[in-house]
Amino acid sequence: MTTIDQKRRARRLPTVVALVVAVAVMVFGPVGAAQAAGGEAMKSFDVVYDLQKDGSVRVAETIQWQFPSGEQRHGIFRNIVVRMGYNNEEGKYRYLDMTDVSVSSPTGAPSQFQVTENGAADQIRIGSADEWTGGTQTYVVKYTLRNVLNPIQQNDTVEFYYNVFGTNEYTPRDHVSVTVNAPAASTRVLCYRGERGSTDQCQGTAGEPTRFVADGLTPGQAMSVVAEYPATAFDNPQPDVRTGGVDSGVGSQAAPAVNAAAWAAGIGAPVIAAAVMGALWWTRGRDERYADLTPGLSPAFAGASAGSGAGAGAVPGAPAVPTTRGGRPTVAVQFQPPKGVQPGMVGTIIDETANPIDVSATVIDLAVRGYLRIEEVEAGGMFKRTDWRLHRLQPPENDRLLPYESELLSGLFRGEGDAVLLSDLKNTFAQTLKRIQSLMYREVVQRGWFRQSPQTQRSVWQGFGIVLAVVGGILLFYGQSALAAILGGGFTGGVALGIGLVLSGVIVFLVGGRMAAKTPEGSAVLAQSLGFKEYLLTAEAGQIAFEEASNIFSRYLPYAVVFGVADRWAKTFADVARAAEAAHQPLIMPTWYIWSGNAFPDFTSIASGVDSFSTTSTGTFTSTPGSSGSSGFSGGGFSGGGVGGSSSGSW
Repeated sequence: MTTIDQKRRARRLPTVVALVVAVAVMVFGPVGAAQAAGGEAMKSFDVVYDLQKDGSVRVAETIQWQFPSGEQRHGIFRNIVVRMGYNNEEGKYRYLDMTDVSVSSPTGAPSQFQVTENGAADQIRIGSADEWTGGTQTYVVKYTLRNVLNPIQQNDTVEFYYNVFGTNEYTPRDHVSVTVNAPAASTRVLCYRGERGSTDQCQGTAGEPTRFVADGLTPGQAMSVVAEYPATAFDNPQPDVRTGGVDSGVGSQAAPAVNAAAWAAGIGAPVIAAAVMGALWWTRGRDERYADLTPGLSPAFAGASAGSGAGAGAVPGAPAVPTTRGGRPTVAVQFQPPKGVQPGMVGTIIDETANPIDVSATVIDLAVRGYLRIEEVEAGGMFKRTDWRLHRLQPPENDRLLPYESELLSGLFRGEGDAVLLSDLKNTFAQTLKRIQSLMYREVVQRGWFRQSPQTQRSVWQGFGIVLAVVGGILLFYGQSALAAILGGGFTGGVALGIGLVLSGVIVFLVGGRMAAKTPEGSAVLAQSLGFKEYLLTAEAGQIAFEEASNIFSRYLPYAVVFGVADRWAKTFADVARAAEAAHQPLIMPTWYIWSGNAFPDFTSIASGVDSFSTTSTGTFTSTPGSSGSSGFSGGGFSGGGVGGSSSGSW
């Protein structure tokens, strides 16, 4: 993102300029410092929200933007949040439809604009790639957002609880003025500013119009306004909560020949879909395997042990080996993971999906390898694990990060320091997670385990299935009455054709989800991975030498997390530790994980902490900002707690 790039540029300022900025912070405050150094800032942000009786709001933003001194830019962008979670209900989202966008510039800056989707926001990118601008420019941005009001049933009121800025706004704002016009005067107001969750208040005045003012908002500070109105002033506004389902209904009437053709197509479509998809799955969707080699071996390693080999991919010039498709891999116990195959890659090859748990296991693996340290954070009178602090360490020598690992490490710390709380990543990491998963899919293709990205293969077929089902649903819903008006008399084939297309779409969707076939090399790695899982499940304490036990515990724990057998692995090492203690050879505890328990840590407690970390981080990585639709006056109001939100930058 541009805002992060700005921070990285700021850290490369010469020492003299950095000292000037530091002095300016003490004298003028954070925003004054940005301007004193000629940095980027909003000198003023004046916005008018015109609330409509139907629950929508017409927005007019007048932005005075100071570009960095001596630099040329194309323009600015505004990210307007239009999607957010709702009441913490899984699979439900609140949607604010943005329409009627327009942009102008009284100062003559390029005002062309383009609206694109950017995660949970719609981005209005203002300016032209062929033109430059600089200095201080004024932009007027207008748009409409629908379904922004919250009905409060218990006191028969309606609230406009809106995030003027989100905590991801990193541009300093000198002066912010908010005016809210409505069909009636507001009866109560509140204004919050600061980090997400802050209850620090800014100035608000009830009435008609309602006004709010905040000065000196620094990077990362949100601003949320709350205005209460009598419900009678509006036409029963409700939030637009979506689940993504597609409605379907019934169909049509027509002449006998068309009717017969529609029935034939409706009956034949699912049969054809099943036959075609079945043939494609049989010939292309089943995993390929080396026909004449022991499972887990590839041609380049046919003379070596199964534990040494397939992870690196086939070697050019290796003898051709016949391949076959289908069948279940024969699993033989492997005493170590596939060579050169990281835990995240193991998780991806097993279920053909780069799951968030695979990313969490990668974080643990990076800690084991020395890139970071995971520390439990204590809370309350008793030592209760509630959070984890990640510390970035000096990269180890003779170790190379893969692209997805590098993206993960950068995303965790976001270039802002060498320590971060896991909870601080909540609602901010989802887009980074998508990039990491994309790089993981690219990695398995580059290693020759799949001929195409398994996610792409699934998405193409399942997308086609959804199109078929939607077309069938539309025909089922509207075709009956439409064709009745055209053809008349006794037509029932529309229902049959609609149902047939819906069933065809379901067949394509379900079978298409299994079209991600592994190459012979990928199947060899899968066999090794499953064999290693078998070892983690069956390993006995007596098989593990005391001298290498601590190292093995740490190295294999991220894989145990991916396989879901961390508890079993911990119990094995608890037995190893007791045996080592009895033999006066106590094991060295890992240093990459700092336990906060109220007793000395053991392998079981560390494994339990790591397992809890992986579960919590999986939810944290996938979380997006939410809106409850509740009152801002209930005592639970805070900065960033309303609907919507925005952030800005230049390009």
